[in-house]
Amino acid sequence: MVLMSTRLVPELQYYFSVFLRASTLNKYRVTYPAVLDCPCLDENRSFIRLLFDDNWPKSFKSYRYLYREETNKGSWPGDVRTRLALYPSSGECYLSDRDPPDANINLFNLQDDDLLMLDNLLEYRCEDSTATITIDYDSLSTNLSKMIFLYLDLKINGSYERYNNESLISDESSVLECFYEVYLGENMFNFRATHTVF
Repeated sequence: MVLMSTRLVPELQYYFSVFLRASTLNKYRVTYPAVLDCPCLDENRSFIRLLFDDNWPKSFKSYRYLYREETNKGSWPGDVRTRLALYPSSGECYLSDRDPPDANINLFNLQDDDLLMLDNLLEYRCEDSTATITIDYDSLSTNLSKMIFLYLDLKINGSYERYNNESLISDESSVLECFYEVYLGENMFNFRATHTVF
């Protein structure tokens, strides 16, 4: 089968890999993606980092969700160039290292509810002791926004009742959603493991 498009988003691969390697629940169930050494991640403020990085710098008061395609293959970071050399005719690299108008691609098709919950997540990451959730879960229309709500409900309120671990929330065709549900499941497991009395 010939691939028509092969997209690489360095921070998605990087932050999920870092999370997965530290996971207590996973332990060899999900194959680790390669960790990319990419200078574009040094001051990264992408929403993907916001989703997965429990050590989001509190001084980062905003995030980026728009991308640009880096079409000059010679300027790709070395690890990215090596990785995409497997697909020389279809490889594409997307970066969230600039603000609009330089970055203008909503690569993950984020909706208003996703951005609303990302704003709430940013508040939690920057000011966890005073963060609150004032949104109605049932009013959220996207899988990602619902999972972010569940994560915040767990972290802020210590509540995990809304999460049904027998039915996946993520759409199996969305890599981002699947990765985030693994992250959410790990957080639920760790919370219950430390708060359950036997």
